[in-house]
Amino acid sequence: MSAETSSSSGSESTVAKPRILVFGTGNTFYGDDGIGYCLVKALEKCVKSLGTDLVSIQALNPGHATLLEGYDYAIFLDAYIDPEAPKDADIVVHELDPSLLDEADIVLAIEGIEPHSLDPLKLLVLARGASLFSGKGFLIGIRPEIIDFNKPLSKEVKERGIKAIKKLAEILGNLGLELTIDYECVKSFLDEKCNGPLLD
Repeated sequence: MSAETSSSSGSESTVAKPRILVFGTGNTFYGDDGIGYCLVKALEKCVKSLGTDLVSIQALNPGHATLLEGYDYAIFLDAYIDPEAPKDADIVVHELDPSLLDEADIVLAIEGIEPHSLDPLKLLVLARGASLFSGKGFLIGIRPEIIDFNKPLSKEVKERGIKAIKKLAEILGNLGLELTIDYECVKSFLDEKCNGPLLD
């Protein structure tokens, strides 16, 4: 685990920074569904100082639970329609804390998981059940406009993507990490690289 050392009044103190993994998920073959994946690809190019790890995955599967091992927080960027949010809500943020589930709840949740249909919360529960992850997660959900095969990202969801990155920066700031990013670079990446399927 990385540590930051600061001195005050001649004494030194070590403050451990949390280990954070930022997940971008979404299928870039289906228009706005790929926004989370595209945003993390943009972060890989455009970030100046992050202090966290990035991973972009087009479709979650149970094996991805191992990627969470050793992290304190996992933050997911993903296209998401929240049935309880106002219809005009572009971005929603949900805190995901699998530690609130008892062992019986975790077993029931894992038994109900479809191997080819995982969402961020199910992945966190699976990782906790396998004793790989004991931290907390956040879902930054971006409301999609068009989820059709072989379509580019919509103009609306690109704009929401910038809002999502700013929300990510806010969450990281609350966790003690500062995100320094070139937002014009992100906008250019979304316009130039996300008009069709991206390959891993």
